[in-house]
Amino acid sequence: MSRERGRKRLMLKAPEIRHFPAFSASDTFGELFESYDLTVCALERFRAVSPIEGRILEHERLCRDIQECCTVARRAGSRCVPDIAQRRLRRNA
Repeated sequence: MSRERGRKRLMLKAPEIRHFPAFSASDTFGELFESYDLTVCALERFRAVSPIEGRILEHERLCRDIQECCTVARRAGSRCVPDIAQRRLRRNA
């Protein structure tokens, strides 16, 4: 559920990646979609409940990083790019 919801949210934010077949076939992308959904949900909660600027900025940056990773993967047309994207996200976390 979270993966599909994350995929749909991401497709709305980055329409250029909507029709890239690797996104539906890759477990790595599924994990990125799930991470994106969890991050967006947390960001929405932080904005509504406790507007702590640091947490909001951190989650906004993480959302942008995930969007960028998927866009880079789409442009490269490669299934190995998600591995690079995951390493980058882990390094930035």
